[in-house]
Amino acid sequence: MLKKILFIILIINFLQSCGFTPMYSEGNFEKIDIKKISLSGDWELNNYIRESLLRHSSENSSKKYEIIIDTTIKQDAISKDTTGAVTNFKFFIEAEVNIISENLNKEYFFRENFTMENFDDQLTKENYIRSNKNNLANLIVNKLMMQLSRLE
Repeated sequence: MLKKILFIILIINFLQSCGFTPMYSEGNFEKIDIKKISLSGDWELNNYIRESLLRHSSENSSKKYEIIIDTTIKQDAISKDTTGAVTNFKFFIEAEVNIISENLNKEYFFRENFTMENFDDQLTKENYIRSNKNNLANLIVNKLMMQLSRLE
């Protein structure tokens, strides 16, 4: 019994001290210099994207980019109750991103979606949508930063 406990403690200690860190975790992206950000589409989503991009930006970086982003949000009803009122929605968020630098002109297309139930309270519904927009904007920026880290 004592040997089993000692063995489990040693295994846990070994696994915790192995030094594993995810390769593309949020803090591991290389800083880039964003000379200009041009945004069109959904205003709220664009603000979330701009804030997240500026967190990854540094003027001291040798990689200088101009970023042009066009976002769209579509909302579809996916189910209705017996009275015809919508009970579930599906939101599609699309971002077309153009990256321009001195020797590069790349285009990326990101598509994300989320499903939500219709809330009786309008404020709760708007807060839920706003929270999901922020999360998906961060996801889009993380995917973009992964693509930018692969470029040069």
